[in-house]
Amino acid sequence: MSQGGGGRLRRPRRSAEGRARSELRIRRRQRKPRSERPSTERVRTEARLRGRAPRRPARVELGRLRVVAVVAIAAALIVGIGAGLSLLASPEPTSGVSIEPIRSSVLLCPEPGANAELGVRVTAAVVPNQPGQDGQGRAVLETLPGKTSAREVLRAPGSQVSIDAFGRKLPPIRASGKDAMAPGLVADQWGRDPRGAGRGLASTACAPAGAEFWFVGGGAIAGRQTRIVLVNPDENPATVDLVIYGPDGIIDAPGGRGLIVPPLERLVTRLDALAPGVKSTALHVIVRTGRIGASVDDDQMSGLNAVGADWIPAATPPSTTVYLPGVLPGFGARVLSMVAPGDDDAIVRIRLLSPIGAFAPSERETVEVPAGTVVSLDMAPVTDEQPVTLELTSDVPIAAGVRQFFGTRSEQNETSYTAGAVQFTGTAAVTGLPIRPSTDTRVFITAPAEDATVQVSLLPYTGSKKPASPTQPVTVQVKAGYVQNIRLSPPDGASWYTAVVTTDPGSGPVLVAHRVLERSSYGDLVTGYPWAPLRTEVGVPTTEQDPGVTVR
Repeated sequence: MSQGGGGRLRRPRRSAEGRARSELRIRRRQRKPRSERPSTERVRTEARLRGRAPRRPARVELGRLRVVAVVAIAAALIVGIGAGLSLLASPEPTSGVSIEPIRSSVLLCPEPGANAELGVRVTAAVVPNQPGQDGQGRAVLETLPGKTSAREVLRAPGSQVSIDAFGRKLPPIRASGKDAMAPGLVADQWGRDPRGAGRGLASTACAPAGAEFWFVGGGAIAGRQTRIVLVNPDENPATVDLVIYGPDGIIDAPGGRGLIVPPLERLVTRLDALAPGVKSTALHVIVRTGRIGASVDDDQMSGLNAVGADWIPAATPPSTTVYLPGVLPGFGARVLSMVAPGDDDAIVRIRLLSPIGAFAPSERETVEVPAGTVVSLDMAPVTDEQPVTLELTSDVPIAAGVRQFFGTRSEQNETSYTAGAVQFTGTAAVTGLPIRPSTDTRVFITAPAEDATVQVSLLPYTGSKKPASPTQPVTVQVKAGYVQNIRLSPPDGASWYTAVVTTDPGSGPVLVAHRVLERSSYGDLVTGYPWAPLRTEVGVPTTEQDPGVTVR
């Protein structure tokens, strides 16, 4: 491994007081405090689905009313006596949360064999040396029920397996771990089409099922196809609503409400069928019943030429501070899209964290995002073809993503995405990183607020059933507000590998993203996305006996 670099970013001029001139022009609006209420669109959607509540009866029999009143008074007396005794027995009741290793983990990989000519590989690994890996356990990478099936077993921490879908479509793939093989389980889906109609590198992390997702990106103009892939890992149907935001606000898309995802199956919905003609969107996936895994695939053609294909990573839920790591180096537009899903307009302040430090770009300092709309702007004039992390600070919650173009000054032939991500301390990993003579793989590590020190190591996959031993870790130090660009050197004799980044004890939190670039005579292929921390531990509420509940 060796550190990469190169190129300089242009800083804004600074005044004698050492403050960027652009920062002096910021006037933040005074907003009334926001409670933690659900967003307006969610309340409205729920109201539409439920309909009106049934009316109460106009009359109630007087005798029944008296009985109810007597019962209520008696219950209040009992509760009051119990509460008083509880206070006497325990004047300072305590409750807390204990941290324990997870004992079960399920990750969903959306669509092996998508985009026709893509060769797809799904990989899984159990990163070793994680808490809770003592004792016995079991992990499996397998397809959900379907016409074709595949299954691989991970036998110990450090194990790695793969399922290939070259020239065939498979059902969704599930990676599951139990007991000692649950902590540190990670899985990823990789696709490669070097010259077809869906030409591009396309990759995505296999993520846990959930009840709510945000995706910022995708469009429905001519030549562009964005697909929402929903996977149900359970044996009961799931009900899902898709709320779509566009440049003019929430889009009326009845076809996206009340979608039923059958048990152990996948449902694919095209954005152009829901919101035709919309150039830029943000998507809020709300699960009404059950749980699902949600992914969004995007590809575009310009005439007969491919502009690129990739998966749009899920963004962090709306927040007043959003970090977007993995804005990649290279020529081409870097289109930042932001959505303000609440009732108030957002005033967003933008700062760049870069290889030469943090600064506010004078040309892209503040942006106003009207309530309920998506606003996009090209950040390429201020990123200067260098790797950066965007820091967005808003007075109201926002979600954000970046669509990135690659190519030459005369032709764009590949795209990649990044999205709002969480900073973390601990361990994160990506598995299945490809090894080809023309491939360059880099990891971008950002320390957003404090100095950070991390260890970077690799787990080589050689086809053996035996657990892999990590390579000697390399120490990387990152100053607060800086981005470090690390080039990964593939392990000898490996077919692919897993990269692992772990913060040192006492280190500040970091953001991590990667880029895989394959040189090609047809145009470079690019993919990458932000990393999520490994799921290793969970908070479990502690319980204590309350004497008050025993009073009769």
